[in-house]
Amino acid sequence: MKTQLAIWAGKTAGTVSQMIGNGGSTIPGVVARKLDSEFLRHLRKNSKSIIYITGTNGKTTTANLITHLLETSGKTVIANREGSNMVTGISATMVRNAPFMGWLMNDVAVMEVDEASLPKAVLECPPDYLIVTNFFRDQLDRYGEIDILIQKMKDCLKSIDVKLILNADDPFVHRFSDLQKEKIYIGLSANACRFQSYTMGESKYCPNCQKELSYSFLHFGQLGHYHCSCGFTRPEPNILAKRVYETKKGIRLIMDRDGYQTTLKGMYNAYNALFAISACKALGMESKAILNGLSSYQKSDGRMQEFFINKDTWRLNLVKNPAGGNLTLSEFVQTNEKKQLIFCLNDLLADGEDISWIWDIDMEMANRDEVEVFIASGKRAYDAALRMKYAGIPEEKILILPDMKKAVLEAKRNGLPANIMATYTCLSPMVSILSKEAEEQYKGDGYIGAVVIPFLSGYLKPVWGQGKYHLPKKEVRMEGNLPSNRGNQET
Repeated sequence: MKTQLAIWAGKTAGTVSQMIGNGGSTIPGVVARKLDSEFLRHLRKNSKSIIYITGTNGKTTTANLITHLLETSGKTVIANREGSNMVTGISATMVRNAPFMGWLMNDVAVMEVDEASLPKAVLECPPDYLIVTNFFRDQLDRYGEIDILIQKMKDCLKSIDVKLILNADDPFVHRFSDLQKEKIYIGLSANACRFQSYTMGESKYCPNCQKELSYSFLHFGQLGHYHCSCGFTRPEPNILAKRVYETKKGIRLIMDRDGYQTTLKGMYNAYNALFAISACKALGMESKAILNGLSSYQKSDGRMQEFFINKDTWRLNLVKNPAGGNLTLSEFVQTNEKKQLIFCLNDLLADGEDISWIWDIDMEMANRDEVEVFIASGKRAYDAALRMKYAGIPEEKILILPDMKKAVLEAKRNGLPANIMATYTCLSPMVSILSKEAEEQYKGDGYIGAVVIPFLSGYLKPVWGQGKYHLPKKEVRMEGNLPSNRGNQET
């Protein structure tokens, strides 16, 4: 009865939250857990198989892709599609999926799980499969050292029966290999695809002896074919992409005997596709069903999402850490066409109030002649512009438009294809803005104008030759020693 009351209360709270104008994505879970503190344990009762996906980058895309593949094969799936990946968000998904009485039985539960939330999620509801994508440095301002985070994650898995699906190319993920569990490794062959090189690096040190790792081939960041004199070395993948090609439809993966055409854009999505293929094969799906699902998958969450505006293709991607920023820029500079870049930067709780990570993005990579306009937008537009300035980008190319709608209208007026990098709280508004602009084009509406803000020199007050750079507005800070707070505390 307590659980049933928790469901009713959660549904009511979610409805009220939406009625008063709030998103209400996690409030049903918050309320349900107040009445039933281990609400997540019921996920086991209404799911035949449970898959958790965790790691720094790729969780949402991998989870949504697996969900789509399973559903197209006829499976019933419960999934936190909106990306609320803490125990409250997962609990909210359960509340919304539950009828007013009892539970719905699902074939598979596919849950994206925040790295720090994994121990609590595993304690309440152990999964059958755990996918670990990768680890990059956006963990540092949220949870401390990656070493500590990984050890906590490993400790919570020791006593449960779980099959691990691991990224063989990431030495951080390889550390899960010493767990006595059944494992599936995915990876890319050397020269499987071309990633643009960038100057900002990730940690490439052996977790066993702390010596610098040797690489016979490096994909990006610390991902590649690594080995150490102490014996720590990349495991042989069970599922390997020998070649990855960029096609008009999306990336195509060549395996041993099969070729998988996907609708995913961006070479780094090869890893997400491999995780999805591996998980679905582990659940017994045939290759033909996987192929059908991959070719029909449609992205609508701002991860390499495309919009047709002014007869040009605009591409939007979430950027939340240096690795994601560098990968997005590496895709952006693949062509020599005239284009423009928009960087939407917020510092709200979900984004992380410490935005010093933008200085580890290799923005210098984008300082190319064919990139004619750089637009800085969002609450921290001035900081984004300052990063562009110190990447050597000419001031006359940089516009500061904090209002994202005005930024899009100005970019539209420029008549160039655009790539947009957006942090978490910029993503959903930007999807709405771009979708409306794309829709207006089909209606034949004309351009409605934009307000242009003068050049960067009117806003920056650099203290040349010193270690700190100041902007006149109080809310624009780049002191380099801001307190970290990603807002990922559990409720």
